Amino acid sequence: MPVAETARLALAWSKIPGLSLRRFWKACDAAGGWRELVGGEPSRWAGVVRSETAARLLARPFDVDVSAEVAAAERSGFRLLNPFEGAYPALLREIPDAPLVLWAAGDPERLALPAVAIVGARAATRYGREVAARIAADLSLAGVCIVSGMARGVDAAAHAAAIGNPGGTIAVLGSGVDVPYPKENTELWRRIAADGLVLSEQPPGTRPLPANFPVRNRVIAGMASGIVVVEAARRSGSLITARLANDFGRDVFAVPGSIRSESSDGCHALLRDGAILCRGAEDVLTELFPSVGTRPVESGPAAGLEGEAARVVAAMAGDEAWDADDLAEATQIPTSSLLAILFDLEARGVLRCLPGGLYALAGGGRP
Repeated sequence: MPVAETARLALAWSKIPGLSLRRFWKACDAAGGWRELVGGEPSRWAGVVRSETAARLLARPFDVDVSAEVAAAERSGFRLLNPFEGAYPALLREIPDAPLVLWAAGDPERLALPAVAIVGARAATRYGREVAARIAADLSLAGVCIVSGMARGVDAAAHAAAIGNPGGTIAVLGSGVDVPYPKENTELWRRIAADGLVLSEQPPGTRPLPANFPVRNRVIAGMASGIVVVEAARRSGSLITARLANDFGRDVFAVPGSIRSESSDGCHALLRDGAILCRGAEDVLTELFPSVGTRPVESGPAAGLEGEAARVVAAMAGDEAWDADDLAEATQIPTSSLLAILFDLEARGVLRCLPGGLYALAGGGRP
């Protein structure tokens, strides 16, 4: 796919030595717009930029060599999103250090949907994973796109529960869009790229370096209307993302947990400091998207189901109770993906969870 001129321009500006994103946008505002930076009169904005070299390259961005990045984009087929064209997430453009370039794999039309971020503990409890999956499933069924960072735990549960629903999901990575991390989520990455969207500020091939993740978190916080925190210790990346969301003027929701669980200490601290109580998707929809409402569950256990969810229900037909491993073998769905489907079906009233980790169709199975 040929790289658009605006994408080349954004790539060039992103590579100017010593120019921070905040200073770029200040210079852009002072000039009167991004078009006025190119070959324009620097006297209006040069004072914002410290380096003479940076100021010269702002005015003459095509002096910056972006051939390697352009070749990578055209070779890989990944799309380059930039804030000077329509596909770029509108809310993200409002933050003071909005990325100049986002690499994208998948369906960029997801960016036009209302979005909510769901983040939380990597070492999530079963409660945390189930709650994240239920909230994500219900929001995505209502047409809200779920944004998260594809980390293990809460992030993975939220992504998996949203796949295949009207809202779908977007994963924002701290590595290149072609480098799934952690490795255990490679299959999840494939499913998101096929059905949703994978984004990264880092060029393809970039390894998941620790310094990239705080940068990634601001993108998650910036592109969503609100953020839901499900299980977080007092010192965690999720709380940093929540703080960024608050700084950007986004609503912060927190899911309460047990007072005995350290995994919920961060959420309780957020609630004490003014976060909005989140008991389920309805709390989020009521606050952010009151005109959307929740989508009612249709009658009949398999009504409206498609794809893997329909396959699971078909396999469970009858009054037998199943465990996840047997269902994974019967349906040929990976266990990691199957768990999210089971959480979604339970939340929709299609299944019920029985003692011992067994599942049965609602109205059937062992008492």
